[in-house]
Amino acid sequence: MITIQIKEEYAEALEPLGQSVDEALRRLAVERANQHIAELQQKIKVWEERYKSSYDLFAYRTSTDEAFVAELNANPATQQWEADLLKWEFYATELNEWYKRLQNILTA
Repeated sequence: MITIQIKEEYAEALEPLGQSVDEALRRLAVERANQHIAELQQKIKVWEERYKSSYDLFAYRTSTDEAFVAELNANPATQQWEADLLKWEFYATELNEWYKRLQNILTA
């Protein structure tokens, strides 16, 4: 456990409301995690719509299906698929990490 210092005024304001500082921080952490998850989902949604696929399926198909890759390369709208895949992977990984962080907060 980490010890942090907060202004006395904050603790005094929360105490009469029956809310501990720990609970207030927990609620804030959940709220912020949910906001960040929503932002990541919005970024990922762009690629899911463009390629009509989830990240996992798209990554699998681009690594195993030569005809699919040729089709992507032939279409001007999807010729940048390799750059998109790298960014998509980053955001998909980040999203999974935030899901884990949120789960840890909720089960703590």
